[in-house]
Amino acid sequence: MSEGFRGGEFTLKEKIEVPSGLLNAIIAGYQIALNKTLGAGAAAMTQLLIKEIGDFLEELLEEVGFEVHEIKDLKEDIPKSLKMLGISEKVEVEVPTDGEKTGDKYVIKIYDSIFKPVALMLAKKGITFTLSPESFIVAAIVRKAIRKVRPDAQVRVKVNPQKSPDEPLVIEVIVR
Repeated sequence: MSEGFRGGEFTLKEKIEVPSGLLNAIIAGYQIALNKTLGAGAAAMTQLLIKEIGDFLEELLEEVGFEVHEIKDLKEDIPKSLKMLGISEKVEVEVPTDGEKTGDKYVIKIYDSIFKPVALMLAKKGITFTLSPESFIVAAIVRKAIRKVRPDAQVRVKVNPQKSPDEPLVIEVIVR
């Protein structure tokens, strides 16, 4: 047991290991409950969560040792971030070209996430995986980087769930 926990407090800096199966089960439970409660509105709820918890998530990431304010190159920093957080080793990032006018779109492909089992299980059950932890983290990173240049920028995330173990999880982050 950690020192902070014994004292009645628990911080995010402490290294506590949780079996990935348990973590995936918890996330799947939330996703199933969200889908049963909101149906098609589950995706809208995810967008609301991303908007509302963006600043809070940045604080949490910084508390675990990831300096979101240090982000400079999304193509390099997103894969480095997911690796540092222990989420994925193989990530590809496509950044928008300079000529886009209708909204910048970043496409992030995650091949080996620790959350891949829950994504595949939900796909088999016909449930869209909108609560992807990877998408929340990626959105927070993109949002922080973009807002350095465009403080009023709006970030929208679309998660294209995996349908087979060979496909990556594809996250589209659209900035307007």
